[in-house]
Amino acid sequence: MKRNYLIVLISILSLYSIQAQKRVQKLDEYTASNGITYEVGDEIKLGRGSDTDGRFVYVNMAGWGAALTATNNAKYNAEQNRLGSTNSGLIVTVKKIKEYNKKRFKGVIFTVGGGNITNYTLDIENAIATCEIDDCSEENETAPSSTDKYDQLAKLKELFDSGVLTEEEFESEKKKILEGK
Repeated sequence: MKRNYLIVLISILSLYSIQAQKRVQKLDEYTASNGITYEVGDEIKLGRGSDTDGRFVYVNMAGWGAALTATNNAKYNAEQNRLGSTNSGLIVTVKKIKEYNKKRFKGVIFTVGGGNITNYTLDIENAIATCEIDDCSEENETAPSSTDKYDQLAKLKELFDSGVLTEEEFESEKKKILEGK
């Protein structure tokens, strides 16, 4: 009878451990939303922190450093473990890539090293979305701000009408715009 209970207990525990392993998957590489494939050993340059005081929201202290500063107050711990604004431009090295598929969190977390003995966790997708890393997809930086020649001609005409430009200057500039120079 004891043997049957032991077999049932071992089978339940093994099924639970198999299920738990599926929730966290260790990856060798990950292709992020910015189109870059990150691998273990790659270097990532941090951008600017997205918090109001410049601290990093998605780059946090991990490992023993986080454990030493831990308190009973979860909100305080979250604030305490954020990487400071002085770390903008820091180059970190990817040490581990883990994909989480849990009820409360689904995403990819990188464990990175910043050249000291403390490791950091980097929520890569949120860091890309908030430009906490340099290779982000900020639309307003990539979109060129161009004015077409008709806008330039309208501004030129306003300057001529207001007396800022002479007729010769107006005709010369108009010719340059129309020729595309």
